[in-house]
Amino acid sequence: MSLEAINIRVAELSDMSNLVVLKQQVWVATYAEEGIRAEFSDYLLATFTLENEKALLENTQKKTLVAEHNGHLIGCAVIAFDEVCPLPANGHNPEIAVLYVLERFTGMGLGKILLDKALQEIKESGFDAAWLTVYHKNERAIDFYKKYGFTDIGIAFFEMQGNQYENRVLINHF
Repeated sequence: MSLEAINIRVAELSDMSNLVVLKQQVWVATYAEEGIRAEFSDYLLATFTLENEKALLENTQKKTLVAEHNGHLIGCAVIAFDEVCPLPANGHNPEIAVLYVLERFTGMGLGKILLDKALQEIKESGFDAAWLTVYHKNERAIDFYKKYGFTDIGIAFFEMQGNQYENRVLINHF
Protein backbone atom coordinates (compact mmCIF):
# COMPACT_ATOMS: atom_id res chain seq x y z
CA MET A 1 0.00 0.00 0.00
CA SER A 2 1.33 3.40 -0.97
CA LEU A 3 0.96 6.20 1.57
CA GLU A 4 0.26 8.55 -1.32
CA ALA A 5 -2.96 6.59 -1.86
CA ILE A 6 -4.19 7.42 1.66
CA ASN A 7 -6.87 10.08 1.90
CA ILE A 8 -7.20 11.97 5.21
CA ARG A 9 -10.41 13.94 5.60
CA VAL A 10 -12.90 15.15 8.18
CA ALA A 11 -15.41 12.43 9.02
CA GLU A 12 -19.01 12.70 7.84
CA LEU A 13 -22.21 11.20 9.21
CA SER A 14 -22.01 8.55 6.47
CA ASP A 15 -18.83 7.25 8.20
CA MET A 16 -20.63 6.43 11.47
CA SER A 17 -20.98 2.68 11.13
CA ASN A 18 -17.43 2.24 9.85
CA LEU A 19 -16.08 4.34 12.72
CA VAL A 20 -18.00 2.30 15.31
CA VAL A 21 -16.63 -0.99 13.95
CA LEU A 22 -13.09 0.36 13.57
CA LYS A 23 -13.04 1.72 17.14
CA GLN A 24 -14.41 -1.52 18.58
CA GLN A 25 -11.86 -3.61 16.69
CA VAL A 26 -8.85 -1.47 17.64
CA TRP A 27 -10.02 -1.17 21.26
CA VAL A 28 -10.28 -4.96 21.61
CA ALA A 29 -6.89 -5.51 19.94
CA THR A 30 -5.29 -2.98 22.29
CA TYR A 31 -6.89 -3.64 25.66
CA ALA A 32 -8.20 -7.20 25.70
CA GLU A 33 -4.72 -8.65 26.19
CA GLU A 34 -6.05 -11.72 27.95
CA GLY A 35 -9.30 -12.00 26.02
CA ILE A 36 -12.82 -10.68 26.33
CA ARG A 37 -14.72 -10.43 29.60
CA ALA A 38 -18.07 -8.89 30.50
CA GLU A 39 -16.50 -5.62 31.67
CA PHE A 40 -14.98 -5.06 28.21
CA SER A 41 -18.04 -6.15 26.27
CA ASP A 42 -20.34 -3.95 28.33
CA TYR A 43 -18.04 -0.96 27.80
CA LEU A 44 -17.74 -1.54 24.05
CA LEU A 45 -21.46 -2.04 23.50
CA ALA A 46 -22.32 1.06 25.54
CA THR A 47 -19.57 3.33 24.20
CA PHE A 48 -19.06 2.56 20.54
CA THR A 49 -22.61 2.95 19.25
CA LEU A 50 -24.13 4.66 16.23
CA GLU A 51 -25.93 7.09 18.55
CA ASN A 52 -22.70 8.06 20.35
CA GLU A 53 -20.78 8.34 17.09
CA LYS A 54 -23.46 10.61 15.63
CA ALA A 55 -23.31 12.84 18.73
CA LEU A 56 -19.52 12.96 18.46
CA LEU A 57 -19.61 13.92 14.77
CA GLU A 58 -22.19 16.64 15.44
CA ASN A 59 -20.28 18.12 18.42
CA THR A 60 -18.50 21.29 17.28
CA GLN A 61 -15.92 20.87 20.07
CA LYS A 62 -14.73 17.58 18.57
CA LYS A 63 -13.19 16.87 15.20
CA THR A 64 -12.85 13.38 13.75
CA LEU A 65 -10.38 12.72 10.97
CA VAL A 66 -10.52 9.52 8.95
CA ALA A 67 -7.91 7.76 6.88
CA GLU A 68 -9.13 5.79 3.93
CA HIS A 69 -7.56 3.71 1.21
CA ASN A 70 -9.53 2.84 -1.92
CA GLY A 71 -12.72 3.97 -0.17
CA HIS A 72 -12.10 1.77 2.88
CA LEU A 73 -11.72 3.26 6.36
CA ILE A 74 -8.41 2.14 7.93
CA GLY A 75 -7.80 4.66 10.71
CA CYS A 76 -9.14 7.66 12.59
CA ALA A 77 -8.17 10.43 14.97
CA VAL A 78 -10.45 12.39 17.27
CA ILE A 79 -9.45 15.83 18.54
CA ALA A 80 -11.34 17.03 21.64
CA PHE A 81 -11.04 20.79 21.95
CA ASP A 82 -13.16 20.83 25.12
CA GLU A 83 -11.33 18.27 27.28
CA VAL A 84 -9.13 19.31 30.20
CA CYS A 85 -5.82 17.58 30.89
CA PRO A 86 -6.07 15.48 34.07
CA LEU A 87 -2.79 17.03 35.23
CA PRO A 88 -3.92 20.61 35.87
CA ALA A 89 -0.59 22.43 35.51
CA ASN A 90 -0.68 21.93 31.74
CA GLY A 91 -3.15 24.60 30.69
CA HIS A 92 -6.15 24.20 28.44
CA ASN A 93 -5.05 22.49 25.27
CA PRO A 94 -6.90 19.99 23.09
CA GLU A 95 -6.74 16.26 23.65
CA ILE A 96 -6.00 13.77 20.93
CA ALA A 97 -8.71 11.52 22.31
CA VAL A 98 -8.36 8.75 19.72
CA LEU A 99 -5.67 7.72 17.28
CA TYR A 100 -6.65 4.31 15.94
CA VAL A 101 -5.24 2.37 13.02
CA LEU A 102 -6.48 -1.08 12.05
CA GLU A 103 -3.84 -3.61 13.09
CA ARG A 104 -3.02 -4.83 9.59
CA PHE A 105 -2.14 -1.23 8.58
CA THR A 106 0.17 -0.46 11.52
CA GLY A 107 3.86 0.04 10.87
CA MET A 108 3.27 1.66 7.47
CA GLY A 109 3.38 5.31 8.57
CA LEU A 110 -0.38 5.82 8.70
CA GLY A 111 -0.35 6.69 12.41
CA LYS A 112 2.23 9.40 11.76
CA ILE A 113 0.13 10.84 8.93
CA LEU A 114 -2.97 10.96 11.16
CA LEU A 115 -0.99 12.40 14.09
CA ASP A 116 0.59 15.08 11.87
CA LYS A 117 -2.82 16.08 10.52
CA ALA A 118 -4.34 16.21 14.03
CA LEU A 119 -1.47 18.35 15.33
CA GLN A 120 -1.79 20.63 12.30
CA GLU A 121 -5.51 21.09 13.02
CA ILE A 122 -4.71 21.93 16.66
CA LYS A 123 -1.99 24.43 15.72
CA GLU A 124 -4.25 26.09 13.13
CA SER A 125 -6.87 26.50 15.87
CA GLY A 126 -4.41 28.63 17.85
CA PHE A 127 -3.19 26.18 20.49
CA ASP A 128 0.45 25.59 21.44
CA ALA A 129 0.20 22.03 22.78
CA ALA A 130 -1.78 18.79 22.61
CA TRP A 131 -2.09 16.02 25.16
CA LEU A 132 -3.31 12.43 25.23
CA THR A 133 -3.47 9.38 27.43
CA VAL A 134 -2.11 5.94 26.63
CA TYR A 135 -2.63 2.64 28.43
CA HIS A 136 0.57 2.09 30.40
CA LYS A 137 1.11 -1.39 28.95
CA ASN A 138 0.81 -0.15 25.35
CA GLU A 139 4.56 0.30 24.91
CA ARG A 140 4.31 0.43 21.13
CA ALA A 141 2.01 3.48 21.32
CA ILE A 142 4.06 5.16 24.06
CA ASP A 143 7.25 4.75 22.01
CA PHE A 144 5.44 6.04 18.91
CA TYR A 145 4.27 9.23 20.63
CA LYS A 146 7.65 9.88 22.24
CA LYS A 147 9.30 9.51 18.82
CA TYR A 148 7.07 12.34 17.58
CA GLY A 149 7.77 14.80 20.38
CA PHE A 150 5.43 13.81 23.20
CA THR A 151 6.72 13.82 26.78
CA ASP A 152 5.40 11.63 29.58
CA ILE A 153 4.13 13.94 32.33
CA GLY A 154 2.35 11.58 34.69
CA ILE A 155 -0.47 9.17 35.42
CA ALA A 156 -4.24 9.27 34.98
CA PHE A 157 -6.66 6.44 35.54
CA PHE A 158 -9.37 5.12 33.23
CA GLU A 159 -12.29 3.69 35.20
CA MET A 160 -14.52 0.92 33.98
CA GLN A 161 -17.09 -0.85 36.16
CA GLY A 162 -15.25 0.08 39.35
CA ASN A 163 -11.83 -1.00 38.10
CA GLN A 164 -9.03 1.47 37.47
CA TYR A 165 -6.55 1.14 34.62
CA GLU A 166 -3.34 3.15 34.59
CA ASN A 167 -2.75 5.45 31.65
CA ARG A 168 0.27 7.61 30.94
CA VAL A 169 -0.43 11.27 30.19
CA LEU A 170 1.71 12.61 27.33
CA ILE A 171 1.99 16.18 26.05
CA ASN A 172 3.52 17.80 22.99
CA HIS A 173 4.35 21.51 23.07
CA PHE A 174 4.90 23.09 19.66
